[in-house]
Amino acid sequence: MPARFLFDTDFSRTTEEPVVEVSEAAPIDAYLARLAAASEDAYQRGYAEGRAAAEAEAARRVADEAGRLVSAAQSILAALDADRERIEKDAARLAFVSARKLAETLVAREPTAEIEALVAECLGPLRQAPHIVIRVDARDVENIKAEADRIAHERGFSGRLVVLGEPDLARGDCRIEWADGGIVRNMADVERQAFEAIERYFAAREADPAHPERAGLRGDDEALQAGSGA
Repeated sequence: MPARFLFDTDFSRTTEEPVVEVSEAAPIDAYLARLAAASEDAYQRGYAEGRAAAEAEAARRVADEAGRLVSAAQSILAALDADRERIEKDAARLAFVSARKLAETLVAREPTAEIEALVAECLGPLRQAPHIVIRVDARDVENIKAEADRIAHERGFSGRLVVLGEPDLARGDCRIEWADGGIVRNMADVERQAFEAIERYFAAREADPAHPERAGLRGDDEALQAGSGA
């Protein structure tokens, strides 16, 4: 069988040249690496911004809640202060009424006791007075006259001592008069003055924020505001 002519064969080359393979994966890997780095950077920045926003929102909510708590506490303290003032007023007025009832009971039991004490107090300094007039409830004239004479003798009073009954005087009240002066015991006036003194005290306390009774509330209020950062 005749051999074929191999026209495509180069018999001058004795060794084969190495085949160089060009990799197309290298550019893709670099791109993917840059993409991954960019994604990580974007994630970190987004995470940081989100965390900062969340912390700011949490701080705002805490501040708002603290403000609400302070406002509620101030309202409670104001209500407590108002209740305390009301209780103190009621207590003072109750004490006043109790004292008045007690005084009325004592006067009804011993109507001349306080008058006799007042006469004894006056007759010492007035022992040189020419005369003294004692005006009392008509029901007590005799008792007061007897006791006043005894006191006058003990105090060395040598003037004229007169005891008169007056229809406009309540039991326990009296008027002691001498030439250049006099003294009046009137329980109604004493009660009115005591009641007015109580009312003036509470009115002054309400009108003056610097009153010692209100300083405690003001201090609590300032402490609450300082604690809330307001």
